[in-house]
Amino acid sequence: QLETLFFNLDIIQNFISQNFLFSIFIFLILYSLLILCNFPFASLLSMINGFLFGAWIGGIISIVGGTLGAFGIFIIAKFFFLDFVKNKFLNKYSFIENYFDKNDLELMILIRIIPAIPFFIQNLILAGVGANNKKFFFTTLFGVAPWSFIFGSIGQGLEEIFINKTELSFKLVAQPEYLIPIGFIASLIVTVILFKKKFKDLN
Repeated sequence: QLETLFFNLDIIQNFISQNFLFSIFIFLILYSLLILCNFPFASLLSMINGFLFGAWIGGIISIVGGTLGAFGIFIIAKFFFLDFVKNKFLNKYSFIENYFDKNDLELMILIRIIPAIPFFIQNLILAGVGANNKKFFFTTLFGVAPWSFIFGSIGQGLEEIFINKTELSFKLVAQPEYLIPIGFIASLIVTVILFKKKFKDLN
């Protein structure tokens, strides 16, 4: 049962409670390395962070860890595999290069917020179009924040339901750690609607 699976995490939770700051550091490094190694379920990792540390701290771990991992991929691709990236990916997503030439900063934020391309491929594409290092770092930091808090909030919700046995109700949802991510989701939906036509026009 799913509840039994959650209870098996007692050892990890006890370790975190006794070594809180060190645990944050460990999970941040592990998250960065998994992103760097192209772990396919980043959203699941973000949910685990939220489950273990709560929506806010778990979200921050995902944001910082995801940004560091993505920056590592970006630097490696930019300086060692640039020709391969251009031939392999930019031919497939040529419309992104056109968009980048017109407004690089907007594209770098939108490519993070709108989940149309896998995260690992996003980093390779931005390396291929020659994105500025500082712009890449800070737009990634900003762009992954909404999804990190959303999945962190989902993870915390699972902890409330299965571990603390809190009944699923409006009172559970009507808390800042859940309402703010819901607001993020609404904002993302609006963003997707506003910029969907731009992507279609460039494709």
